[in-house]
Amino acid sequence: MTEYGERFGPWGVVTGAAMGVGLAFVEELHDRGIGVVMVDRDPIVEEVAAGLPGETRTLVADVTDPAWIDALAATTADLEIGIAVANAGISFVGNFLDMTAGQRQAHLDVNCKGVVDLAAWALPPMVERGRGGFVATSSGSALAGTAGVGLYSATKAFVVNLIEAIGWEIRESGVTTQAVVAPSMDTPAFRANGADHSRMMAPPVDPRSVVSRALDDLPTGGRWIADDGLEFAAAVPRAERVDMMSAATTAMYPQVFEQ
Repeated sequence: MTEYGERFGPWGVVTGAAMGVGLAFVEELHDRGIGVVMVDRDPIVEEVAAGLPGETRTLVADVTDPAWIDALAATTADLEIGIAVANAGISFVGNFLDMTAGQRQAHLDVNCKGVVDLAAWALPPMVERGRGGFVATSSGSALAGTAGVGLYSATKAFVVNLIEAIGWEIRESGVTTQAVVAPSMDTPAFRANGADHSRMMAPPVDPRSVVSRALDDLPTGGRWIADDGLEFAAAVPRAERVDMMSAATTAMYPQVFEQ
């Protein structure tokens, strides 16, 4: 087993694993000698897993389904899960008042409850063994209430606070928790959301470059901010930060926010 596997464990779980950031986590964990249970609601996850060189299992499941944790437990019954990555997420670009009730509920179910459910399932065995890591993908929009993605921004701030709190509570256990405060990343989902890249403060980055550094820092735990631009934003006074981030985000979507 690799040194990383010895530190955390031989298997990981990644939600939202079929593409984008989730797939980057899978590939990076494989590079570190860790097998991965790939969870995604899209059945294409099975085809993606078949094309990977590392050891995999797949589970086609939606984290909004109350039965998904039971299905995950059955899929992993014979495995030691040493890393769990809560990556499944959804977003809506537009004004909060334009969201439907279904869109609002989906944000809470996927971005918040999905993380809570995975943490409640994955962490107790890790704590009992005295080793492991729990990662949740957050966003730069978590640094302030960000107009244009308001509810998404709030759910990602929820993730950061939850991860920090759990990390403090289990700080003597040998298990670490990490919230990845990520920039815009070059993923299929981001490319499909209509952002005008020429209006962005920085171009979207390769998710592997973020994921690799995040996993390197997992032993430290806590809120992990991915780059200097986000570090700068985090240091700006709150009211100015809200204005700066809201203006920058809405500017990326002129077809939505400019008449």
